[in-house]
Amino acid sequence: MLVRSTAATVRPPALAPATSAEPRRASAPAPRPAQGGGDVFETPAPGKPPRFEGLTDKALIQALHDAAAKHKDLGYNQARKIIFTALDNHEGKVKCVYTGRELRTDKIPNASDMNTEHTWPQSKGATGAAKSDLHHLFPTDSKANSQRSSYPFGEVQKVKWSSPSGAKLGTDAEGRTVFEPPPEHKGNVARAMFYFSTTYGKAIPAAEEAVLKKWNVQDQVDAAELTRNGAIEKYQGNRNPFVDDATLAQRIADF
Repeated sequence: MLVRSTAATVRPPALAPATSAEPRRASAPAPRPAQGGGDVFETPAPGKPPRFEGLTDKALIQALHDAAAKHKDLGYNQARKIIFTALDNHEGKVKCVYTGRELRTDKIPNASDMNTEHTWPQSKGATGAAKSDLHHLFPTDSKANSQRSSYPFGEVQKVKWSSPSGAKLGTDAEGRTVFEPPPEHKGNVARAMFYFSTTYGKAIPAAEEAVLKKWNVQDQVDAAELTRNGAIEKYQGNRNPFVDDATLAQRIADF
């Protein structure tokens, strides 16, 4: 912290105020641009949780659970209000994470127009406090939300539905019906799923986990995701550790 002298300083009236020779430090370092390859997560910003050094697999999962599980349950209506009026509302507009469609709103919109996506589906365990957990909730176009349904995430080979943004529904190489988000949201999905799995003790199927780990590397954490993580902490009192340090996922062999 910069300590300022309490001694009075006499300045000529015509001159501008003197500036300190020591540059001010920003409250948090700006994240580097998201690019393929490389480790951009070596130095956590101030205020982030511990790096969980030396922990792997079950021990790391338990530590991550302990770090994130105790948080404020906002309730679903309050969570949606926060998403559409503050958290994901930028200059009066909310953007669907799957299609890129924007909606001008200052309140919770009609559910037939834009809805709240549970990245971890309610039918697969996002109930109770988990239903309202902002770390896996995102605004989505209602039709795209319906297309995703509760299908697992994966890489589509045969397309049944698609959006100009790159989102797809179809079957993967093994013939499973899967949903593939657009490239710029794939990492966000992966880190939301890892967070949910460790926080609420839910297993991720092996095939889906492999794809999510791939996306976690391909679509690295950017400034917007870090900012959202910090904002959510102010609302519900916890962070997503996988956004603070995306390399944590590499230290868990089986979510």
